[in-house]
Amino acid sequence: MQHRVVFREITREDLDRHCPFMPEEHEFEMHLNALAQDAEWLEGVTEVSRDGSHAIVVTTDATLDLLKERLVPLLQNHWAYLRIEL
Repeated sequence: MQHRVVFREITREDLDRHCPFMPEEHEFEMHLNALAQDAEWLEGVTEVSRDGSHAIVVTTDATLDLLKERLVPLLQNHWAYLRIEL
């Protein structure tokens, strides 16, 4: 099953103690690429590829909800740079 997961850049509304500063523009892409590479190691994932500037496509045997749940720990590593669109 292929799932397209969309991410967005940080906005001023996201700023808090966990994300105190606006990231540089180039940091979003760098962290999205890193998250895509990390997602390749998730249970049941067979392939991860970028789809445009704000999305990744994950081929897995998991449902979309289960995939998003498995992405949470990875997102914590990149929380100051990107957000997942639910």
